[in-house]
Amino acid sequence: MRIKILGVSLFALSIACTTPVTKKKEVESQVGAQNELTNSEQLVADIESVHQKNTFKSFEAVEFDLNLMFGGKKRFEGRIYIMTDGSKVRMEDASSSKLWDGNKAMVLPDTLDNESARFGLLTWSYFFAAPYKLSDPGTNHEFLGQLLLEDSEYSANKLTFGKGVGDTPEDWYVVYKDRNSDLLAAMAYIVTGGGTALEDAEKDPHAITYEAYIELDGIPIATQWNFWTWTKEGKMNKLLGSASVSNIQLIKKAGDLFSPTASL
Repeated sequence: MRIKILGVSLFALSIACTTPVTKKKEVESQVGAQNELTNSEQLVADIESVHQKNTFKSFEAVEFDLNLMFGGKKRFEGRIYIMTDGSKVRMEDASSSKLWDGNKAMVLPDTLDNESARFGLLTWSYFFAAPYKLSDPGTNHEFLGQLLLEDSEYSANKLTFGKGVGDTPEDWYVVYKDRNSDLLAAMAYIVTGGGTALEDAEKDPHAITYEAYIELDGIPIATQWNFWTWTKEGKMNKLLGSASVSNIQLIKKAGDLFSPTASL
């Protein structure tokens, strides 16, 4: 695989944000002509186009190392495998092997349902695959216009989900697109999984910023995630956690990679 480092950091690790410097790619929309799309549809089309969705989906799976710190503690350090359509996920670390088979979470090798593994399998894989899932069936987008996030302005959509769509359909996201590069810059979000009520989740919204993009076979991938507190005014006052993504590999054929009996 050919890896190219893009000289861009969308946000500093400090509270103040920097101005993105990645040059906008000259690529055509993969959804349709610009004058045929609404503002919200165009924002999604721009992100999917610059993130090379069609190329990404030409592979069956992707794998990468994730080193995740949250709340001052190590949350995960290991390897994650994802079907590029998001249907299956596998997480391997020094102490456990977990699998999402599309219907339930399992801790291997006993393959019994284990709800404690569900959150990590679905959450971290979604954050990685987000640029390719914005137009999934059942997604709804409302264009919010140009919004400030700290000191920079971004085009933004509010992403919600249809009834019965997704693991936690009450969740919502604010999707921020860099206006120069069209890259996914950040997403604000709430988490209603694990029995958290919507009104409680909305009292504690967070944001993830996507930074340190590289190109892998022409596909831009963020190798640094930062997690922040977030307000509807676009303020991120506290760094909650961070993650590094490395050793990324695209897989043409997944084979039995997501079988509970697969030996990695």
